[in-house]
Amino acid sequence: MEDIKYRILDGFIIHDCAILAPNYFAVSAEEELPEETFDYYTSRGQTRLAIHNLKVQEDGKPPVWGATTWNRTSFFNTRVVNTVFKESIMIDDAGSVYYGGLGENKRVEQKLPKHLRIENISKVGEQVYGVGFGRIITKRIGPDHWELMTESIQDSTAKNTGFYDLDGFDENDLYAVGGKNDIWHFDGEDWSPVDVVDAPFLPMCVCCAEDGYVYIGGAWGMIARGRGDEWETYMPESRVDKFSSVVSYQGRIFFGNESRVYVMPHNAQTLEYKEYDFEGQISSLGARRMDVGHGLMMFASLSRVALYDGVQWKMIYSGSPMPTEEAQVLEMMTHNAEETLDAMGELLDKLKTLKK
Repeated sequence: MEDIKYRILDGFIIHDCAILAPNYFAVSAEEELPEETFDYYTSRGQTRLAIHNLKVQEDGKPPVWGATTWNRTSFFNTRVVNTVFKESIMIDDAGSVYYGGLGENKRVEQKLPKHLRIENISKVGEQVYGVGFGRIITKRIGPDHWELMTESIQDSTAKNTGFYDLDGFDENDLYAVGGKNDIWHFDGEDWSPVDVVDAPFLPMCVCCAEDGYVYIGGAWGMIARGRGDEWETYMPESRVDKFSSVVSYQGRIFFGNESRVYVMPHNAQTLEYKEYDFEGQISSLGARRMDVGHGLMMFASLSRVALYDGVQWKMIYSGSPMPTEEAQVLEMMTHNAEETLDAMGELLDKLKTLKK
């Protein structure tokens, strides 16, 4: 049996990832239980917050991981975000909070009250926010202290109200998305609704990019781009899985879902995106969660984690792939084999020509 430090996430479903420092990364995951024993409310797997430190990487060995593990009644459906250098905070949709600091600075914090339960966690500048259904947005003031920012627009009774995600250009220019066409802007004082499109739009993720635009990814592969009152949208001819994460990195926008990643350049004339090929360096993977920081970009699929420094992709965790990922790996291998055969055929034709 291979050392656990290399296979620490095997048998776990990865929920989120975060870049904590140039050589320090976090992944939150939940143990995958057999269908007959799993129950969303009463029988969940263990939760694990795994840490990878490139500085202790052994030459020629797989990436080394360490982890903190909780029993089956602690954390469900986790999200994790960087706070300060090499530290993170992890939350779940039941209100549990864990601060993963350095040394002794580690603690399970007070559980969030029911009226402040959050679905996701984001960071804008140095400020951490939690977002949830019914238009809940909370600002983290400090340990055990979260402040509600959206009391004036909360609506826990209406159907199809957000939020799933939040991003901003700064703390006084925030965008929150979720629900059905439920998109809001914060100008530092008040929240106001943003009318992006009349057609049905289910926004799932948002990114405020360096090109000055806000990018929103939604269900069916629909995306929107704009700012303020000016917006444009794009729906692909063939629907794709809903986007769950979007990031901006080195002049491009990346949209991820559980099966694939799509890309488009900043300031593109049209919003048509294309499937990302990972620079031809590694086999394709889904990116249900993505993170950018310290000059790096990280993607997390259900069972794999990959890191990009702008030049080279590196697989820093490659567990047993899910069926969809196995199919993608096979597809890439087949494609590469076909390209090799084509090249060999061309070479053979040239040799025949030379012989004549």
